[in-house]
Amino acid sequence: MGETASQIFLQRLSRRASIVIILIAGLVLLGWFLHVPALKSGSSKFMSMNPFTAVLFILIGIALCRASHKSKKTADAGVLICGAIVLLGGAAKVVDECVSSIELNFDQWLFPREVSLYGPNEIAMNTAICFVACALGLLLLDVETRRGFRPAQVFILLVGSIALLVLIGYAYHVLPLYTLGSRVPMALSSAICFELFSVTALSARPGRGLMQAVTSDTTGGTMARRLLPAAILIPLILCALRFSSEKHGFFEIESGISLYAFANIVLFAAVIWWNAKLLFRAEQARLKTMDELKRTSSELQSSNAELQQFAYVASHDLTEPLRMIASYLELLNLHAKKKLDAEELEFIGYAVDGARRMQALIQDLLAYARVDTRARAMAPTDCENALATAVANLKVAIKESQAVVEHEPLPVVDGDEVQLTQVFQNLIGNAIKFRGAAPPKIHVGARRDGNRWIFHVRDNGIGIDAKNFERIFVLFQRLHTRQEYPGTGMGLAICKKIIERHGGRIWVESKPGEGTTFFFTIPAKEEAHP
Repeated sequence: MGETASQIFLQRLSRRASIVIILIAGLVLLGWFLHVPALKSGSSKFMSMNPFTAVLFILIGIALCRASHKSKKTADAGVLICGAIVLLGGAAKVVDECVSSIELNFDQWLFPREVSLYGPNEIAMNTAICFVACALGLLLLDVETRRGFRPAQVFILLVGSIALLVLIGYAYHVLPLYTLGSRVPMALSSAICFELFSVTALSARPGRGLMQAVTSDTTGGTMARRLLPAAILIPLILCALRFSSEKHGFFEIESGISLYAFANIVLFAAVIWWNAKLLFRAEQARLKTMDELKRTSSELQSSNAELQQFAYVASHDLTEPLRMIASYLELLNLHAKKKLDAEELEFIGYAVDGARRMQALIQDLLAYARVDTRARAMAPTDCENALATAVANLKVAIKESQAVVEHEPLPVVDGDEVQLTQVFQNLIGNAIKFRGAAPPKIHVGARRDGNRWIFHVRDNGIGIDAKNFERIFVLFQRLHTRQEYPGTGMGLAICKKIIERHGGRIWVESKPGEGTTFFFTIPAKEEAHP
């Protein structure tokens, strides 16, 4: 499945946001180097970002840049190295805070005089915890369980939640929110970088895990993209209005709370109604399309039934005159043999051969058409029996060519035994027909591969050039002249249609002069559990 427009947009956003993180951290380092307070904190009211924090953010930005440009599912070495360094930095600060006997003070290694002079500029505890979560998110970025769960996204969302809490604290001047669990507050610039990290890391893998539901082109994905911005922006804007109004004395606390609740109800009801209206229109369009598809499908079924009936009748009506032509030509050849010269007898031979080939072609066309129309219901089928019947049908050809047919134990599958017999018969018959100088050696086997069986029919024949692998399964495609090898060129096309009806696929592997192996798959029977 290709990428959606939302996924492409988020990947581009991820690349740009990672560069913004590097720029913010780079400006902070420049501010420490040039002694410019505005670059370190953005304002004298806010705490400056620690220079070591800026270094860790640059590493995070570099890792996200590399991750957002990756197309492979395997982990990138650069991302892992940067993540490991950030993990060591964050964990060292956590240990430094929690274990009183250890004083690393590594956050004062860069610009120690300036850091102590304009203190407190140490790394906050909540900042260190966010760095640990960031590192784990980077290290586990491409790890996915069998059920599609991506543990990295848990750590990424944790970072985003802590950073959002800090940003709300700064916006509403609530000190406990940005000093939560720490002696010193997280710097505003650090909270911005952590929030950018959360958005960037989630956007780097927009089609996986939690993001898959949000970025998909399904109805759920469309609704999520419409509701999530409203769920974030409406409370923030209303809280800011309420906070400002109460601060300036426009409303009492009780009135502010009441108006805040009323505004939430009205705005969210409007957003939900708007989405419901859009979904209602989409559902109406879908139902209309389904009705059109049903009508078209019914018309096609009726047309196919008529065509199949026409093909059957036409084939039957064509077969009878062809058989009569061939029979009378053979009688003419028998009674007038002494009266005709060699050239005239040769002409009669060509006519008889053409009539017989036309009969064979009509019979194969009927067999191809009947794969679906005259098929039996799927039932438990022992492939050993199907193979044995095919070998019995080919008994004369096997004896004349001195072929050896060996096989491994074959499974029981849900299928049509007559059609599976036809597949084995066609593939073994081809192995006998397209043999080399040595007597044919044919091996049939099967192996379990998850929820399917992979069968193979291997021979030591003349082989097939790789450029013809797809061509041989197309109707009427022949790689050799009729003088070299007889046939209508429909056997493999019939096999392909039968295998596809059984829910599998068929392919070939071969080299000229080294034999051929045909593979086909059949879904495995579900085992009954007690």
